[in-house]
Amino acid sequence: MSYEKRLRSPTIKDVAEAAGVSSATVSYVLNNLNKVTPEVDAHVRRIARELGYQRNRAATALKTGRSHAIGCIVPSLVSPVFPEITQAVQLRAEEHGFATFVIDSGGGVQREAQAARTLFTHGVDGAVAVLSTHSSITDPPLFPLVAIDRQIVGLDSVQADHHTGGRLMAEHAFALGHRKIGLLSGEQDLASSRERRDGFLEGARGRLDIVWDIHVPLLSTLPREATRAIARRKVSLIACVNDLVAISALSVLRKEGIDVPSEVSVIGFDDMQWSAWPLIGLTTIRQPLAELGRRAVDLLIRRLDEPKSEIENMVLPVSLVQRASTAPFPSPHGC
Repeated sequence: MSYEKRLRSPTIKDVAEAAGVSSATVSYVLNNLNKVTPEVDAHVRRIARELGYQRNRAATALKTGRSHAIGCIVPSLVSPVFPEITQAVQLRAEEHGFATFVIDSGGGVQREAQAARTLFTHGVDGAVAVLSTHSSITDPPLFPLVAIDRQIVGLDSVQADHHTGGRLMAEHAFALGHRKIGLLSGEQDLASSRERRDGFLEGARGRLDIVWDIHVPLLSTLPREATRAIARRKVSLIACVNDLVAISALSVLRKEGIDVPSEVSVIGFDDMQWSAWPLIGLTTIRQPLAELGRRAVDLLIRRLDEPKSEIENMVLPVSLVQRASTAPFPSPHGC
């Protein structure tokens, strides 16, 4: 490439010359039109990356009516769960040739509405979102929208199999010989928390004794009612709505001098990255967080390409991951 070309941003023509193909072929590839072979597609994309080619999104939008940008609304970028989903959304969007605008809504209805308006004014083609129970941005949505973590009437969605995950928790407790169980359920107006609890109760029916069932916020600090129940030592296993709540329960148990898992076992749900740390070693139900993000983008791109296609609600499988926080009962020092 000449010195003059190096001083400016590479164009489609530059990519075509370097790749040994026509400008039309490069355009087909970069606009994801699926008109070339996979080998040519990969070759052109590699050359474009090597040259540092950047799409002129304003010009593309004028030609195609698309901005090639999507939104991603999540309730928190501090929680260990949602950043993993968000990263997967961004990476999958890049594979499809889309940029991603990420907004932390704080889980509030008003902030979600503001996030949707902001994305709309920036001309996104659509969005994926983890929405609050009473979200107002779906009736009707300002743009094509895919729901993550729960089903919403009229929208494509992707979620983990929360009900089966709850049942797996109960089955694990029973298989280890536990019978007296404490349940830290999430707020029941949240579909995922409700489905996990329902699944656990189904698996526990006729086999496990639920000594206490406390609905707690999905936060890192437990309410006093929960800490008091844990301290009473009336259960041999505590099943938690998510890993963050489970780690909080572990903290309370250790503060009370109750050994985990020889006296009390603890199981969570999510399998966030912290859960595998040796100091935590949390037994948990793994939901495929990154896959949720990837599938959500795939659903959105399909909706953009096929606006009249049938609504699709995807449910992804979950699995039990056993670590150091659960053990058989009775144990040598158990209650």
